[in-house]
Parts: sequence; structure tokens; C-alpha cells
Amino acid sequence: MNISPILKESGVFTLVHEEPNRALLIINGEEMKSSAGTQLTRENPADSRRIVTVAEEASRDDTAHAVETAREAFDKDSTNWTKDFKLRTRVLNKTAELIRENSLLLARVISLENGMPMRQAKPQALAAADVFEYYGGWAGKIYGQSMYLPNGAFIALTKEPVGVVGLITPWNFPYTQTARKLAPALAAGCTAVMKPASYTPYSAYLLVNLMMKAGLPKGIVNLVHGKGSVTGAAIVTDRRVDMVSFTGENQTGQFIMEKAAKDMKRIGLELGGKAPFVVFDDADLDSAARGLVFGMYRNAGQACGSTTRLIVSKNIHDTFVDKTVQLVSSLRVGDPMQDRVDIGPVISKDQQEHILGYVKSGLDDGFDLLCGGKAPTDENLKHGYFINPTVFDNVDNDSKIAQEEIFGPVLTVMSFGSEAEAIETANNTLYGLTAAVWTRDSARGFRVSRQIKAGTVWINDNYTQPPEGIWGGFKQSGIGRELGPYGLDEFLEVKQVYMDTTGTPNRPHYSQVISD
Repeated sequence: MNISPILKESGVFTLVHEEPNRALLIINGEEMKSSAGTQLTRENPADSRRIVTVAEEASRDDTAHAVETAREAFDKDSTNWTKDFKLRTRVLNKTAELIRENSLLLARVISLENGMPMRQAKPQALAAADVFEYYGGWAGKIYGQSMYLPNGAFIALTKEPVGVVGLITPWNFPYTQTARKLAPALAAGCTAVMKPASYTPYSAYLLVNLMMKAGLPKGIVNLVHGKGSVTGAAIVTDRRVDMVSFTGENQTGQFIMEKAAKDMKRIGLELGGKAPFVVFDDADLDSAARGLVFGMYRNAGQACGSTTRLIVSKNIHDTFVDKTVQLVSSLRVGDPMQDRVDIGPVISKDQQEHILGYVKSGLDDGFDLLCGGKAPTDENLKHGYFINPTVFDNVDNDSKIAQEEIFGPVLTVMSFGSEAEAIETANNTLYGLTAAVWTRDSARGFRVSRQIKAGTVWINDNYTQPPEGIWGGFKQSGIGRELGPYGLDEFLEVKQVYMDTTGTPNRPHYSQVISD
């Protein structure tokens, strides 16, 4: 059943009828259609015959209108959004409350639009609430510093919102990854123009509706749907936008970096990954195997932090790989709306073919395919974009499937002899987003984690993302950090206010120009 909810005065969505969900533009607090009369349609990736969302496609004029609205809301601050941190705290905390109250519906929308199994979509919605609540607590704690100088002057270092931010958000985790950008930007006092991924427009539409019900003033968050090449590019190149925060693939990140440089915009880029999962021979192998399968096959491997490269000690290679393959082979592929399904479809037909192209590359290179590698044969799944979870063993780390981000359920296995070799293999990639190290030797765990070039290194765990921590990477995995206090700093400028307190007309440094 498609979901067509209506938001009640209480802030809780209820279902009203069956039809494709309609995602309108939201500009200055008003829902509207595209000025060009164009729409985007989104099919259900589990059953491509079903259209689950019809979204209004923003024209360049619509996008410019959204930017103008956000610019005016920030510059005039007629709602006191920037001045009143208590208002920001109330809105962010209430948003978190409403997300929790509507979490089951939000999870179903995620599942319908991007194919995430419900068992993963439910905690994803709740995790977004945690992020909003976390930054609700920060809004009133943005302190600066001050001091008196020996010359009698007083300086104050204050933190101020960067201004209008363009938020270009991804489809794979549409609530948590939007919350990581939107919540700190709003806590800082910024205004925003948000363009969600074309695959998940209704998820974003529901979130902005909840925020408005939480008391978000008009014009603070403006929502425009559209293609990245049109709507996204219009945001990036608009001189009235002070900052762009983007999560997605590397080529788009490079384009944003290039275009933003023309106006010296601040940028935040969360890009690709090819994360190592290093298992030493003293590790708890049962726990490590479960951690690997979770971090690799969550959301069908469509996660930039997925630990896609297993690097395992030669001493335990056979034993650990057997445990892993046994677990992977037990994963249930199917309709993501069913609670017992572990892996849903990938996002699109193009992505399915893209992933299967990497499988062919691995086979052509002669690597050992231990399981998966093709679409399921179940007649009930033939209209969806499914791929069975895949494991390749004895992979050359310089190969295409070991080096390039596949963004699908394909694990590559390599082995090592020494600790130094494990570290060298782990770092032999263009990316540096995440990594995991498994060992019972705590000294070794810390030692190795220090030498792996990644923004997050998990020791004896995998793919946990507390809002108190950070998210972001080294090398080509991006620029900047999300989550935690560092995620707030991304949306703040630091200003120095300098004041003389001596009252003397002739300051010593004036004599460099003015002679008595």
C-alpha cells in the first residue's frame, strides 16, 4: 500500500487514502507546485511497476526564489531565529519529539522510496531524532572567548552563523544524513535551502512538514526537489548562498568544490569510502563476523562507510571466511516492508547493472566468488532491483573491485601476514572515511587505529555513529566533519571584536605613520 498521510494539528501523521505520495516544494513556509509545471516520479525499487512518489520539480526560478527567501530570512531576521537561541532549541527538540511519534510511518516511507528493510529504517528514523535533540542542546551553548590585552585593549571572539546554507542530501539514509546537516545549521542560527536526492523526495517533504509543525518560522528551511545537474547546480552557483554541504559521490563533490571556489563559499563534503575491516588472529571471530556482516550489508551495502574490504590474518583466513560466508548466505533478500527481510533492493536499475558490472570484473580477474554475484531467481522479486549478497575471496588489493566504491552488497577479502602489512593494505586506497580493527590486544588496537588514515576507526565494533562523535573522512572521502561539536563548528564563523579601553588619543602603534 502506498502511503498518503496528512499531518494533524497534534503533529502526528495519519493515513487518508491510497495513491502516489505527493511531494510539493516548500518555500517561505508555503507548499507550492513547480513554476515550470514539471514533476519527478519515483518508483518502488522493490517493485518497479509501482509509483510511490510524484514530486514537484523545482525550476531555476523556483530555486532562486528559495534562495532569496532564505537570504531575506537570515539578513532581516524578522522572526528572531538568529537572535533567539531559545526559539531554536524549542524547534529542534520538538522536531525530535515529532520524529519519534511518527517514526513508524517515516520508516515505511524510507522503505518505499529507497528499499531499506524496515528493521533498519525504524532505527534510522529514531537516530535522526537523536541528532535533532543533540543539537537542540547546543543552540544555547555557543560560547565565545574574551580577554584583556597588556596594552589595555579588550578582545571578544564571538561565534556567528555562516548565513544561508545549501544542503544537498543523499538517498541512502535520508533522515539521519539530512539531520546531520540541518540540525547543526539550524542550531547555529543559519537558514537553509535543501535539495534532497531525487530518489527520496517524500522523505524530505515529511520531515520539513514536521519541523514546521514544531514551530519552525517561515523562510528558515526551504525545500526544492530536482535533479542535481539543475536544481543542485543552481544552489551551488548562487552567490547569495554562503555555504554548501553535500553528501554523495566524488565527482559531484569535485564539481561543487570547483564551482564554490568562484565565490569562495565554504563547503562541507562527505564523499565516498572503501573501508577496511582488519581482523587479527586473536580477535573474537564470532563477534567480528557479525560486526562485518552488519557493517557491510546494511542497506544492501549502499553506505559510504560500509566496511567493504575484509583484511584478515592468514592464520585464521579460512576459519573466519567460512564463518562470514555462512552468515552472508543466511541473509534474507526480499520485500523490505517485511520485518524478517535483511537485504532489500538497491536503489535503481542503473545501480543494479552497475554493481553487477563490478561482479563481472571480479570474475574476469579470476577472484574466487564464494556466494552471491547475481540477482535472485525468486519470481516474486523479478520486478525489483535485487542483488544477492556477494563475497569475493583472494582479491588483489590493486584490482578494480578492491579500489573503487561499488556501493552495493559486494565484499572483497584479502589476507595479511604482519601488522605492518595489514596497515599498508588498509591505507592503500584513495579513500579514508571509516575502518574497523578487531583484536583482543587493546594496545595493538590503539596502535593500529592511530596508523590507519580514516576519520573513524572502530575497535571491536562496526558502523556505530553516535551524535556525540564525528563523521567525515581523510583523503578523497571529503572535507569537514558532521556530528558532535565539530559538526556545529562547520556552520559557524568566528569574529573578533577589538575595543580600546585606555581612552588615549595617541596609541603607540599610531607613531608608525603619525609623527608627533
